[in-house]
Amino acid sequence: MSVYKARFNCPGCGSPLETVEGTISIRCSFCALVMRIGAPGKILKYYYYSKFESFSLKFSVEKHLKENDKLTNLKVIDIRLYYLPFYRFRGMSYTLVSEKIIEEEVVDFDQRILPSRIIFHQKCRHFDLTIPAFETKEIGLDTLGVRPEVMPLNVMTVGAIQSDAALLDLVATPEDARKYALGMRAFNLGISLEGKEHVSSEMIGEGLAVIYYPVWALNAILGGLECTYFIDGLSGRVINEIPGRFEYSPEGKDLSRSNLFSAVTHRCPNCGAELPVSDFSLVYYCANCRKSFIIDNDAYRLIRTRSARLEMSDQSYPFWLFAFSVGNGHKSVGEFARLLTGEIPLIAKDKASQPFYLFVPAFKTPDLESLTTKCIRLNRTQPILEIAEEEIIPAAEMILPESEAVELAAFYWTVMKSKYRHLNAPAYDFKKENIGQGELIWLTFAELQSSSLANKGVSSTRAL
Repeated sequence: MSVYKARFNCPGCGSPLETVEGTISIRCSFCALVMRIGAPGKILKYYYYSKFESFSLKFSVEKHLKENDKLTNLKVIDIRLYYLPFYRFRGMSYTLVSEKIIEEEVVDFDQRILPSRIIFHQKCRHFDLTIPAFETKEIGLDTLGVRPEVMPLNVMTVGAIQSDAALLDLVATPEDARKYALGMRAFNLGISLEGKEHVSSEMIGEGLAVIYYPVWALNAILGGLECTYFIDGLSGRVINEIPGRFEYSPEGKDLSRSNLFSAVTHRCPNCGAELPVSDFSLVYYCANCRKSFIIDNDAYRLIRTRSARLEMSDQSYPFWLFAFSVGNGHKSVGEFARLLTGEIPLIAKDKASQPFYLFVPAFKTPDLESLTTKCIRLNRTQPILEIAEEEIIPAAEMILPESEAVELAAFYWTVMKSKYRHLNAPAYDFKKENIGQGELIWLTFAELQSSSLANKGVSSTRAL
């Protein structure tokens, strides 16, 4: 998953700091101020600063003309800097597809029904896309490409943009950006299916940011004709040229519902002590009063700190735990064992009466394939846990809100029931009214190893 760095000045001492776009909290390395700069669902604005001046811009255009065997006696009329708004959409894409495999090497085509079996593939990967949020097409820039990964962003504050620069109207809503991003994911999935059938998809951990990208418009006379050249504000490369003068008057429209940068003190709402710094975590444990808080709608909400031993490890990872029921009210492990007949661990008598839970990881890892496989196995085995309120040392940041954990739970249930034909009935579909309120627990979990499969969408397969 790509990382976009962002720069800003500490509100306490004014020192220059660098963080990662989307960061929740940070400590100033100069004055030690701990501050929160983000929250779930909050859309922040970023921009790139362009340092070019008139001489270098004229030189860039003359170089472009020379390389294209054109006249170079350029007479500059005026130059103006424009900032083009883009959305950055990111998330974790989970998809289940099926493939019908003919069983026998030699097939008798006289048979009415060919012997076959169905293989299911899990395709889990990080998704990252930049989307233009403006209407003007003359400039010729419709994507950020990989540039945000190699050059840090600047957070946008009041007065950050040069006074003589113009922000293009931001005419796309966050809903427009999400719809476009999911459409691109569906398009890419359609290309990669290769004879497979789509079963289920979820996009989890969605995040949006607004990035303003600088482009210079140089209006000039060349060979007696007026024209405009558009120059990339970072690379200095001419990206497009049009005849005549480029005329654009922004109306100040911004439909993004985004916010300018604003840091707030990151302190425990109970005792006032500084909370720990964590790049993306939504949960913070106060070491002073030993209470845990989750960021909820830009505020802090008290939650219980509950943990249990799952695997032989000292590493504790955050999970959402949901009580779940389907069919005619099946809600115990024993009842689910009669539905998922091939899952042997479910029939253990000592856990037959306990509620059936869906376990959803609330942390991230580069290898979504391995994490998905391990967590679905956890949901099938339904371990008996002795949950207690004890002090923990987290091994991963809690980054997934409960609402999105429910969506991932739906994907896990679809994967689990996919190989059982009798569970295709509507009574066994995932319904939000059949899932209980989530409980955040910390489980000791063996450390996940990164794999080259993480970016390939290669999956384990299961037969039906």
